[in-house]
Amino acid sequence: MSFPLVRKVGNVERYSLARANIKIYINVVVGARLHEQPKSGSTPLPRNHAQWVQLLIGPLTWLIQEHPNLSVVIGDHLSATPVFLQMPSVDLSRIIRVTSVDRQVDINTVLEDEHQTHFDTASAEVPLWRIVVVEVKEDGSFYLFYCYQHSIGDGRAGLGLVDQLIERLNIQAATDGPQTLPSVVVIPSAVRPMPDNLEAVVDCAPSLGVLVKGAVMSLLLPGFVKRALEKKYWSGEFDATLKVPNETQVVAMYLTKEETAQVVQAAKDRKTTVHVILLAASAFATKLVFLSNPAGDNHQGPTTTKDAMNFTTPCTLRPIIGAPLTPYVQGNYTSEIASKNVKIKLETGFWDVAQRFRKQLVAETSKPKKLYGHIGLLSYLPKEQGGWEKFLCEQVEKEQHGREATLQISNLGVGLKQPADSPLGFKVLDAMFSQSSSITAAALTFNAVTANGVLLVTSTWQKSAFTGRDRGELHMKEFKRILLEATQPDRTNYQFREVFTVPLATIKSQ
Repeated sequence: MSFPLVRKVGNVERYSLARANIKIYINVVVGARLHEQPKSGSTPLPRNHAQWVQLLIGPLTWLIQEHPNLSVVIGDHLSATPVFLQMPSVDLSRIIRVTSVDRQVDINTVLEDEHQTHFDTASAEVPLWRIVVVEVKEDGSFYLFYCYQHSIGDGRAGLGLVDQLIERLNIQAATDGPQTLPSVVVIPSAVRPMPDNLEAVVDCAPSLGVLVKGAVMSLLLPGFVKRALEKKYWSGEFDATLKVPNETQVVAMYLTKEETAQVVQAAKDRKTTVHVILLAASAFATKLVFLSNPAGDNHQGPTTTKDAMNFTTPCTLRPIIGAPLTPYVQGNYTSEIASKNVKIKLETGFWDVAQRFRKQLVAETSKPKKLYGHIGLLSYLPKEQGGWEKFLCEQVEKEQHGREATLQISNLGVGLKQPADSPLGFKVLDAMFSQSSSITAAALTFNAVTANGVLLVTSTWQKSAFTGRDRGELHMKEFKRILLEATQPDRTNYQFREVFTVPLATIKSQ
């Protein structure tokens, strides 16, 4: 491959690339649901694929010229030292997909398709991203998705790019008169360096303690010894295995603006954050759906198992890196915080769990060197060709049941803000954020984002993690119910036993 060199692939980027190479993790999807505002009382007409491409050519051409990561492919993708190479051109007609759904609730199927359609990391013909337009027939709105491979950006980068894409769409819509559109084949203006990788921005060298613990637990100990030393935690009904397909299932759940405002107000009243409230609600919902018997074995009351749970929170390092990185900088700048041995009993208080999560997140983010150190451990993975991929496969044998956690929750926060008093050609109704579920990651993955006063949470999981899609849908339904019950303005406390007020058997039949 004779394309110009952009730069070497960094460790965090390479970790995502290695997972993609062995197809145990696929894609990130970030986007928005938009409504095209009619001009002079006219009604926007439906577009075919060619017309959607024509609409998006201008904004996407601007983005490609602005962000080098949108015109790169991977060189030597299986080697010990993969690199980013710049494509000579990007054919937009090949990376814009157009489809439709009858109703907004049908978007789950489209998301699952995007999570199953992996990017060919060996290809030099298309970049590591695509745009998906999904028309919603019931109300004339449409989703605009940016789907990408994690090695070229984190969630904040995806949200920032979508924000710029919508902004350019509105600039284009506000332009009077006929426009001379650029070619569908975009020629990048010059070979430009991508933003520095994380290790180049900050010192990621792990402390001696982090290094020794990481090396012993991840590299040196046999799997059966590692599992014996660690406290057990629930991470699905069935052990993970690389012998089954990497198949992500998705459920998307929206709160109304009033419900979102209720959760936000509860966070303010409790002097905490929406994120830890979501964590606490997910802990209660997981305990209820997977680790409880609502009727009780003696039919006299609910019972729960003694299983502990582990939760992981990917966190952005952008605000705490020496030179703060805006969401518009396209790169992968994340680490992860683990909350281990979380136990929920009948008398456990919701806000006690939230407070525990809050204290830990504050403590971890106030000492970023530890978060950097986790990233620094990647430098000690095997250096030979295929070494990272082999290591990731071996983790299936080393983790409890092959998975690293019970539930992971990623929260992009509030984004896609539009001025309320400005005439816009395309108005944001709400946002979307979804990630493929890795075989070796958490049994369940929650992804949250808020836009236009609406909170969305998607849940993704491996089809092989537990029995039946209905369990995943029930888990999300219970999560929403618990979230809204716990944050009611007049409720001073909320214990786990109170979630059984509505019998689970009744909920299943609804």
